[in-house]
Amino acid sequence: MSEKKVEERMLVRKIEEGTVIDHIPDWKAETVAKVLRLDRLARMQAEISVAILQNVTSKSLGRKDIVKIDRWQVDQKDADILALIFPTITVNYVNQWKVSKYTPKVPDVIEGRIRCPEVLCITNQEREPVVPKFRTLKRERMLQCFYCDSLLDFDSVPDHVRS
Repeated sequence: MSEKKVEERMLVRKIEEGTVIDHIPDWKAETVAKVLRLDRLARMQAEISVAILQNVTSKSLGRKDIVKIDRWQVDQKDADILALIFPTITVNYVNQWKVSKYTPKVPDVIEGRIRCPEVLCITNQEREPVVPKFRTLKRERMLQCFYCDSLLDFDSVPDHVRS
């Protein structure tokens, strides 16, 4: 194999344990990091490391981003939320160097992870112990609040992720 091919393949080392999120559209890895709250995760768990590769060559997409999270398994519910925004992503769980692939699916209902865009919604009132809940309108690429019927476009989800 040529030296150039080896360099292209070895951008970041393999991980023994963790998660690799692949097939992210190019220059969109920061959105994935925001949805998964990776900055918060890294502050809480010192042994976790995150590698973000952007604009990497891809046979199927042309260019893509990749996020590698060493020593952390992304919850499948969080991966499914990413599928709202990026339908092409795949999630690879790595356990003792062995990879198991997961293809996220757009969920029918999302509870507790996204805040309602309607300021007056009961879920946004601190004095009310109501957890935000959305139904997915897949054809319209929208989420609809169970309580106030407000709509949220899939592309706006990263701006409404609860911390």
